[in-house]
Amino acid sequence: MNFNTNDNKKNKPVTVWANYAGLGSQLIGGLLLLLYIGKKGDAYWGFKPMLIWILPFAFILFTLYKIIKETKS
Repeated sequence: MNFNTNDNKKNKPVTVWANYAGLGSQLIGGLLLLLYIGKKGDAYWGFKPMLIWILPFAFILFTLYKIIKETKS
């Protein structure tokens, strides 16, 4: 059952805002998770702070690549 009878462009800004809010929360969650994993991995394997830098950096690069690829088309 569709209660939304207003299907014109008025709803589009909310959808765009919701997409960016979702992307932002995924970035924050992913970075926090990888920082935690990097910290535990460094402690477990006895590395100097290496994984705590590499994992979030790789995540940021992958995410930027994904965003650029999606927005080109």
